Parts: sequence; structure tokens; C-alpha cells
Amino acid sequence: MSQPQNCLAISVAMCTYNGMRYLPEQLKSFSEQQRLPDELVICDDASSDGTPDLLQEFARTAAFPVHVHENSQNMGYSRNFMQAVEFCTGDVIALSDQDDLWYPHKLERIEELFVEHSEAGGIFSNGDLVDSLSARLPGDLWGSFSFDSGSQRHVANDDAVKVLLRRNVVTGMAFAFRSSYRQVVRRMPPHWPHDFWLALMIAAESRLLPCPEHLVAYRVHTNQQIGVPINGAEKRGLLRGKGLGHYRARSRERNLREYTRDAVQFESLIEASKSDSHLAEAVWLPQAAAKARHMRRVVHQLESGRAARWVSALTHWNSYRLYAPTGLKALARDLML
Repeated sequence: MSQPQNCLAISVAMCTYNGMRYLPEQLKSFSEQQRLPDELVICDDASSDGTPDLLQEFARTAAFPVHVHENSQNMGYSRNFMQAVEFCTGDVIALSDQDDLWYPHKLERIEELFVEHSEAGGIFSNGDLVDSLSARLPGDLWGSFSFDSGSQRHVANDDAVKVLLRRNVVTGMAFAFRSSYRQVVRRMPPHWPHDFWLALMIAAESRLLPCPEHLVAYRVHTNQQIGVPINGAEKRGLLRGKGLGHYRARSRERNLREYTRDAVQFESLIEASKSDSHLAEAVWLPQAAAKARHMRRVVHQLESGRAARWVSALTHWNSYRLYAPTGLKALARDLML
């Protein structure tokens, strides 16, 4: 497919690992793009199934350049994506997982938005949710992460850092960014997902543009590295089948895991700022430090007795409003666990 002379060159950065179950469908969705990628860069993380052979066959038959890099040892999810980003040569880099689907107009629409919004450093879209058989599920991608209309307005009005300090709303497979920002991945502290780090850094330095159109289908299944949160139907099923006590115990365990993860992430950012002058000078660093303190405090709350938890949570209600992923809803939830 010929491209206009003045179009942006678009690279797709994809990472794979033992992806035979869903990978053919995702590769097919690349080939069906109305605006084909200018290159597809795939870093396979030492797969032990037939993934490397499948990738090499696709590279031989694709209507666009495909560069397959096979790691001799497993690097891990985020480090492998950092490598794939480094290999890309386009003006825009679109990230892709191995188990989702892109709708045919995705790259065409992404290119239109980057041309129309020259100030945007990154663009992320909404999407549908599908199951392991690619059947549509209720809800949508943004809804699954509570990226509501208020948060969308904040991001659209160039206040994306405020939203991201509460929770990551940018899913890698729905995210594309200008390659001039690729260097920020080299400064990524430990424990950070690559998409979250890229989104936060681009939001701090440029403009992060939300696209409410559904350009992708996000697959919900048990083998995901990072999945959508538990939905309402799952919550109701747990309550009916296992009872309130089981639901509260599972919710408490899950919240402890997520709060600990967020505390470690932001603590590693604060630690990195001690040797990274760029981070040390960030105007939002005090808020990031406050986020780290909040998440560590709620970990201690959930490990305490109910009376002490109520005192601490109600004392620090404003920190919930500013830094908890779901704001004051998280406060109410933690009081009930």
C-alpha cells in the first residue's frame, strides 16, 4: 500500500514470549491495517514454543518490513520493550502486545491525530474488551481502569500528570508516542511498567492526548502480565458463591498487593531522583513523594487492626482524594475490609 509523501513513518514495537495461542490473530490485524506500518520490530524474549518460527514466517510474507530479534536469554517484560523501542526507526512508535487485536483504522487514525496535534508527544486510545475467544465483553478499556469523564477532561486539558499520579490510565497496546521521547525509557527506575513510565514522562514534558475512539480490542485472560481490574460481575459472583467474608479477604489481599506495588514504584522514582538531575528538578516530584508515602501508609493500614485503620484512613482522607487510584471510593473500600 503506497503512503502519502508527507506522512509520518510509523514503527510498531512488539514483544513476544510463548505467544502461539493469540499471536497469529494479532499479526493478522497488522496486515489488515488501512495504513500499514512502515516497520514492525519484534523482540522475542527467548520463547520455548513455536513463536520464533511463526515470526520468521510472518516476516517473509508481510507486505511491510518486519525485523525479528531473538533474545538468547529472557530479559523480562519491560526490559524487552525498552529494547524494542530502541530498535525502532520511525517518527512515531506504536506499542503492541502479542495477545490483543488492532482494528483496521488504528494506525491511520493515530497518524491523523499526530499530524493534527503537533504538540502531542503521545496518544492513547480507548478500546473494547474481548475474551480468550475474541468475543466482546461488557464495558470498555477505559472503564475497566476507572478512567472516567472527569479524569479524561483533566488529561485533555494538559493536566495528565495529576491523573497519572493517581493511577496509570495508559495501556501500552493502545499507546503511541513520538520517537523523540524514546530516550526517557533509558531513565526508567526499577519496578516501573514501560507504558506507565513513558506516559508519565511525556505528560510532564509534552502533551498526552486521549483518543476516546475504540481503536483496539484488549484481551482479558488469565495469563496476562498486567490485566484489567476485577469487574462488577466477578465481584457479584464472589459474593454469591463464597460469601462476604471470602470477598473481603480476597479484596484485602489484592489491595495489599497493589498498594505495595505502587509504593515500591514511586519509592524507586524518588530514589532515582537523587542521581537523575532531570527527575530531581521535576515540579511534580513532591507530589510523587506524597504518592509514595500515601501508598506505604495504606499498606500499614491494611496490616493493622480495624480501629487503627479507621483512625489513619480518616485522618488522611485528603491523600486518598489526591493519590488513591479511585479517590475517596478507595477510602470507603479500605474502611470496610
